[in-house]
Amino acid sequence: MKSLLLLPLIFLSCLSSAKSLQQSYLNHPNIEKACLHYLSSDKSNLFGEDRVMFDTLEKIAEHDVGKEIYLTGQIVYDPQAGEGRHIILGKDDKIEYYRIKYESLDAKEGTDFFCAERIRFDLERKFQATSAKLKTNPLDLKARQESEKNLESYLRFSNGVKGKSQIIRNFLFFSLAKYLKGDQGLPISPCGLTQKIAESISIATTGLTDADSKLSWASQIQFLTAYELGFTLAGYCR
Repeated sequence: MKSLLLLPLIFLSCLSSAKSLQQSYLNHPNIEKACLHYLSSDKSNLFGEDRVMFDTLEKIAEHDVGKEIYLTGQIVYDPQAGEGRHIILGKDDKIEYYRIKYESLDAKEGTDFFCAERIRFDLERKFQATSAKLKTNPLDLKARQESEKNLESYLRFSNGVKGKSQIIRNFLFFSLAKYLKGDQGLPISPCGLTQKIAESISIATTGLTDADSKLSWASQIQFLTAYELGFTLAGYCR
């Protein structure tokens, strides 16, 4: 099995497109963990197939034969809703962007984007799955533990994209607006949220220049505060 996994490393130089190599691993069972470590440049505690996948990503990032066009997304502010928007999960269970932007990226930048998008995709699915469970049963202990793990996963992701380009850090944006009333479940734990997520917000907003992103994050910070305060006062965080 390991020899089969090593084949991409052996024949990597024979393939011309870093983008096609990335896509070939889109649904690999080890891709999420390897991507998180890749973004953080941390290969510690990676063994077996996880380490092979990590090494493969590094090789792809070095496979620079020119820039390629990637479909990325910008954060857009919706003044009617009073919130920002970035991604949604489409009907085909793929990420879709509210505002598409095509970017020309080299192999390193493209691999960063590929990994960030893949991790954010997994996070969004977890957010939606957990909130659906808590919408059905707010007292579901296992689902409440999932909401805590979702926040931990988000915080690890934010540390991984620290210092990356804005199109990568845009993946840290998500809106809590629809969850404030408490009738849609909870995607992440509200307990101590603003303190826990402060560094992630700093990572996401450093160097912002466009008005839509600034407005979106300003509204998100208000939602984060209201989300924590509302559910804390309701006794959720006892």
